[in-house]
Amino acid sequence: MERCTGHAARTALRGALAGGAATVAMSGVIAIGRTLGLFRTSPPQEITAAATQEATGWPPAATTAFRAGGLSAHLLYGMACGSLFSGLRQCGPRLPRQPLGLGFGLLVWGASYLGLMPALRLYPWPNQDTPGRVATMILAHLVFGASLAEVDRRLALRR
Repeated sequence: MERCTGHAARTALRGALAGGAATVAMSGVIAIGRTLGLFRTSPPQEITAAATQEATGWPPAATTAFRAGGLSAHLLYGMACGSLFSGLRQCGPRLPRQPLGLGFGLLVWGASYLGLMPALRLYPWPNQDTPGRVATMILAHLVFGASLAEVDRRLALRR
C-alpha cells in the first residue's frame, strides 16, 4: 500500500486524461456503428435526453448545444472512470495492464448498461435494446478499456 500514498492527485489527473482519450476512441466505435445503421441515436445522446427530460419534465430540443452537452457528459463520465482505473491500478495488485483495461471496460459497460442507466430509467435494459446497438456498445467499451490502459501506461512513464 505504500505506493498509494502521496500521489493521489497525480494519479487521478493521469486517469482523467487517459479516460478522456479513451472516451474519444470509443466514440469512434459508436460513430461507426451509427454509420453502419446499427442504431439511430447513440447511447450517450439518448441517456442525456432522458436525464434532461427527467430533470425538467420537458423533452430536450435537438440543438447543437444539447448534442455538445451530451458529448461533454460522456467525456466527463469517461474521465471519472479513468481516474478510478488509475487509482485501482496504482493501489491494487499488480496485474497486466491490458487485460485489466479490457476487464475494466467490460465492468464499466456492465455497471452502466446492466445496472445504473436502466435502474434510473435513462436507458433500456440490453434485452430491450437492439442487438446491433448492444454489440456496438460492448465493443466500444472494450476499446475504451484497451485505450485507457495504454494511455495510462504512457502517461505513467512520463512522470
